[in-house]
Amino acid sequence: MIAVAEVSHSRPNGVESISEYVAQRAALLTPEHLDELRTELPLLNLRFAAIAAPQFPHLQQHLKVLVNFFEDTAAGVFPAGSDASRKETAFALRYTAKETDIIPDVVPEIGYADDSLIVRTVLGRHQDVFRDYCRFRKIRCSKISLAP
Repeated sequence: MIAVAEVSHSRPNGVESISEYVAQRAALLTPEHLDELRTELPLLNLRFAAIAAPQFPHLQQHLKVLVNFFEDTAAGVFPAGSDASRKETAFALRYTAKETDIIPDVVPEIGYADDSLIVRTVLGRHQDVFRDYCRFRKIRCSKISLAP
């Protein structure tokens, strides 16, 4: 399964914000990481669909958009995605796939809080790209909160 480096509970590598954290971690992804993720997407789709987190009602929908965006940009179906938006999307998907992240997913009530924050941060950092993507795929943006 896809591995994501462990995160220290203090500020990792001097990062001051979650946005900086996402950008820095995503920048470390190689083309090989992206290829590996692409092969894992069918399994990840199943795992993400099984997430039971009523406290984060949009998480599954957000993940579905990120998975589809990543697939469509990788296949050249939606060429408008930037390198940063693709890598940050890949980072968010890889992060969410990891069960033991900053807040382990098994912690009742809050296990998916960090995953949701990472996903919403990526959507917010690339609002224009994701709005264009939603229009391209005929998804109502009002159904998807793009703000972190």
